[in-house]
Amino acid sequence: MIVKVLIGWLFLVSLFWASQVRASCEQVYNGVQASGGSSAQITVGRINLTSTHLQPVGSSLGSALVSAASAPGLSAETVLWQCDLKDKNQIFELFATNGADRVGGHWEIGDGAGTSVNDGLPGYFATYFGYVAIKLTHLSSGKTFTRYWQESPIRQFDVSGEKIQIKAKHLSMVQAELARVSTLPPASGSSSDQCAGIARELGSGVAAYTCMVPSAYVQFKGPGITSDQAGSDANTNRTFVGARNGVAFGLRSGASISYNAACTVRSVTPVVTFGRVTAQELNTGQTRESDFSIELECDDLALNTATAQSLFGIQVAPSAYEQAKKLGLVTSDGAVTYLLSTGYGSDSSIATGVGIRLRHNATGSAMNFVGESVTPVGLAGSRGAGGWYPIRDGDLISGTGTGASIYAQSITAILSALPGMRARSGKVDAMAIVRVRVQ
Repeated sequence: MIVKVLIGWLFLVSLFWASQVRASCEQVYNGVQASGGSSAQITVGRINLTSTHLQPVGSSLGSALVSAASAPGLSAETVLWQCDLKDKNQIFELFATNGADRVGGHWEIGDGAGTSVNDGLPGYFATYFGYVAIKLTHLSSGKTFTRYWQESPIRQFDVSGEKIQIKAKHLSMVQAELARVSTLPPASGSSSDQCAGIARELGSGVAAYTCMVPSAYVQFKGPGITSDQAGSDANTNRTFVGARNGVAFGLRSGASISYNAACTVRSVTPVVTFGRVTAQELNTGQTRESDFSIELECDDLALNTATAQSLFGIQVAPSAYEQAKKLGLVTSDGAVTYLLSTGYGSDSSIATGVGIRLRHNATGSAMNFVGESVTPVGLAGSRGAGGWYPIRDGDLISGTGTGASIYAQSITAILSALPGMRARSGKVDAMAIVRVRVQ
């Protein structure tokens, strides 16, 4: 009898000792970052859905990079887990979509899950915004999030004595990409539907992403830490949530959507070249001219002047805008009168006292450049305010019969000396971008 008791006691001691050896990692931070309201916010800002003619299925709607350290309560230096130094090769991130929820990561709608239509967009999952899907990429591994837990070794950590510390900054950045899809997620079939319905499928105004449900999770896998198994379905395998072992990622309050008519740039002359000219010729008032064209396509609703103001502008690079301000080439409403070369004033090979101005050939009027995209455009009907001009100033070249029309803008670029300055020889190498705006 004594022998049996002694063996049992030794057996219990052996179990206790083995448990202590295995439990070499510990969870240091015990917050609620695995819950929706404390998720790291995926901030893509305002997106707009317009006609499928201008914005076909698969069109990119926005993107964002997000760090686990941006979750409420965390910072880059927050220690989340701590392990023995000998366990450095046994620590992993596990990551998956919110596989349980209808608009959180259950339906891979871009690849036909839950619908009879396959858009050929693998990795894109339904969201709370109708006809908008999200694809998430774990940048450290390059892998796309799916409903099934995947693992990636953690290679970055801090060392403190005989311990390694895994901080929020050591978890992989996550890239989010939004794209248009052709269908809505099914109303049933997922194990969770916390945000019933859809934010809105159409209409005026702006709808916010009020759904708090996360789109994805990252959890920690290491000796002694409660986690799920790689390869298991996140629809049903979610033990990490109760253990508070991880960080959620969500679109909550980080996105909004509108359903407005829109315009797009269909084509633009990519390079505009000028004939050779001397500084002396420019200083005597001579110029060099070169024509280029832009084709802009708009929903017909966006061209209705009673309901919308559809404009285009040619925006200078930020460095050229800052230099133009120094030279007094910015108007009171923020437009830029002359486009300057990249490196103007800092690169000795660039011609100084020289700039490029514009003329719209259909109206015969001088044009300014847009300085900043946020420049106000003035009252409806104001031509040229802030460097913005009506798209209808151009020539109608196509009414496609699809509810959209194409207008061609013929513009002359004029190389000349800057007002009140003497031209000095060098090269002219400038760049600008065509933008459209509907309001």
